[in-house]
Amino acid sequence: MTSKNTFERYGILPNSRQSGDLELSLRCLVRFYRTVLAELKPKSAVPWNTRMNAWRLGFKSKSWDLYKLDENDPGLYLPDLSSLLKSYKINGFSNPIIGNKLVLSRLLATHQVPHPNVISTIQQGKLTADDVPFDPDMTSTLMRTLDRYPRQVFRPTWSGGGQGVFFLNRVDESLRLNGKEISTGEACELLSRLDRYMATEFQDQAPYAKSIYPGSTNTIRILTLWDVERWEPFIAAVSHRFGSSRSAPIDNFHQGRGGVCAAVNLDTSNLGPAWRLTDDVQLVSEEIHYESGMPIEGVVVPGFKNCIDGVLKAASHFPYCPMIGWDVLLTKQGFCIVEANSTPGLTVLQVHTPLLKDPRSRKFFQHWGLIPDK
Repeated sequence: MTSKNTFERYGILPNSRQSGDLELSLRCLVRFYRTVLAELKPKSAVPWNTRMNAWRLGFKSKSWDLYKLDENDPGLYLPDLSSLLKSYKINGFSNPIIGNKLVLSRLLATHQVPHPNVISTIQQGKLTADDVPFDPDMTSTLMRTLDRYPRQVFRPTWSGGGQGVFFLNRVDESLRLNGKEISTGEACELLSRLDRYMATEFQDQAPYAKSIYPGSTNTIRILTLWDVERWEPFIAAVSHRFGSSRSAPIDNFHQGRGGVCAAVNLDTSNLGPAWRLTDDVQLVSEEIHYESGMPIEGVVVPGFKNCIDGVLKAASHFPYCPMIGWDVLLTKQGFCIVEANSTPGLTVLQVHTPLLKDPRSRKFFQHWGLIPDK
């Protein structure tokens, strides 16, 4: 008896949107269209012959230099263009579950995964503390939450790349926003203009990360994929990011914002060679942090193996999201998942090691149609 007949026999209405292929394809096309516009900018510093070589192999022009594709085998790297056109389909309609930071926080709490507590939310300029009903007096609400959590991180519930993130601290009787003094009235006026925001408690990073660069929250990007044969999550790639005076208070590496990223050895927990992007998106090797002067390469990341085990356990709760890029902060107490990305930027990972070098990762992307099944 066919599945269709079984549905009819038991009176189950068919789900006409089960695949949702058209909707997901349109979302992928939007991402692809934005990239094409960026690639065709006539004032780009990347020469046209380099752009043509990169496009022919399915990569963005900047990836040609970042991955050194004139020297390395392009077949070992996941192409940018196929990722743009198809990666959104991997998690499908579950993309918003990971992409919405507020929803993800609720789920992580349910699964008892370490993450920053949600303090308050902002919807259409209305600040609501997470533990009490809405109070129209924003000043009262804000000051009450700051009494309990003197250091808070505000971020859009749906964004990426550190966009819109700021830090609000209460020091004695004064407020500081990203380290600069601000009045209570100015802070409330700013919050009243926001929408779809959330505030979480600030997490102190582990001493090793703070010593390398103290002016930013320095996180580890961990990519988990699901083994298509054993159907269990595995670690596909890891990259540790460190901020700079230009990227602070966050640790952005991409788009030449001054951040630094280093690979982490899964066996030894040691940081590998670090890389930085210049203003003209050229890759520069760094053994030490170019501003703090502190060593990066060779530094042991304490608690890293426990962190990896914790992230794998977290990923096991999300079988409906086979690809997640986790942003993790190591603290004195252990680890804390700051946020996650359903369609993670791969540059910060592949700049160290090509994803398709791992047979499990290659099978994963073959299974989802991002690369040919050879």
